[in-house]
Amino acid sequence: MKLGGVRDGTVYGTHGLDVGTWSADDGFLTLGSLPNPESGGEKLRFDAMNRRAPKRLLRPLTGLYTTANVWPLGDGQLLATVSRWLFRSADGGRSWTVVHELPDSSGPMGVLPTALCEHHGRVYLAEYPLGGEPARVLVSDDGGRMWEPLVEQTDVRHFHGLFADPYGDRLWATTGDTDTESAIGVLSEEGFEPVGSGSQRWRAVSLAFTPAAILWGVDSSYTDRSAILRLPRERIDDSDPELETLATTACPVYYAETVDRPDEHWLVVSTTSTGRIDSTAPAGVERNTCDGVARVLTASSASEYEDWYELYATERRDAVGEHVDAVPSSNGYLFLATDPERGLLINPYNTTDDNGDIVTIPPAAFDERAFRRYTDTCADGDGNDGIDRAADTDGTARTRR
Repeated sequence: MKLGGVRDGTVYGTHGLDVGTWSADDGFLTLGSLPNPESGGEKLRFDAMNRRAPKRLLRPLTGLYTTANVWPLGDGQLLATVSRWLFRSADGGRSWTVVHELPDSSGPMGVLPTALCEHHGRVYLAEYPLGGEPARVLVSDDGGRMWEPLVEQTDVRHFHGLFADPYGDRLWATTGDTDTESAIGVLSEEGFEPVGSGSQRWRAVSLAFTPAAILWGVDSSYTDRSAILRLPRERIDDSDPELETLATTACPVYYAETVDRPDEHWLVVSTTSTGRIDSTAPAGVERNTCDGVARVLTASSASEYEDWYELYATERRDAVGEHVDAVPSSNGYLFLATDPERGLLINPYNTTDDNGDIVTIPPAAFDERAFRRYTDTCADGDGNDGIDRAADTDGTARTRR
């Protein structure tokens, strides 16, 4: 299973082309399946790329790759993407229709899991072209039935994510991937206005929000270390806002969430264990520096994000593509979601541990701080895996479901 969104306490996900719900008691329950919208030879290719049996055959070569996203909108409405297709369901996932065709160069998932956002009654979607098409953000005023372009950029490769700021009433966006294409900024009817840009420090997939700041981790797999950064709200309107580095880690940060507890906000980020080559890197540094371990890290506003803990860690599954450059290889992901009752949901994907499962960190664990301390001692050059083993507590709050 690949984790999708959470709505009104219900956890949604995908398993191949099947869309369903997840619970600790029942596991994954299928609601319906996404149809094959292609024709001719492309119809066969779509099935070969997305159905479970062919993907199992490719797994030893490429690893387990993601092929579908799902987002619940409420009132039985869901949106999903696969390849170059955007689907909509009005009956809780039992039946699906195509509502938009994405760029031809879109990846297996169509867009990133962070690409959809609801804001002031409208639904926004960031396309994710991998070729030469313009980077666009679409908007829908009728729950995803009809779409029209809101923003079109030719100076960035694509948009990574869209995020509604619960404290600042703004719609934020992230772009990538080279230094000049990397930006974090605000979307409006007037277009995309970067708050900061021009370096890998402004290259992010996800954003997290607290009353005091906007936070993210750097999505760059070829830099020596990936920084976790904070932009205080009072600096948003500066012409060249200064960022605060909170921590660094070996692999790029893709996903971020906040877990709100009484009198404090926990920033949670997950790193992605990436493959060997980054095609967006400058010449001569294409090989990634990631150590092969995907981690979920957290720190609290109560410590000013100085005390970091490791909630979960696992390695990427081995595959032929890890050793042969000509064969593509899949990343090892840790997808994240939050729920007031369940707490933090972690979904390892293409990993050696808990692959396709849901790992839960209950809210009480954040109050108790029953986590393993994390220290990025690799940044000091001692060559270990970045975990301060001597600082282990009595145990982590990891629970396999």
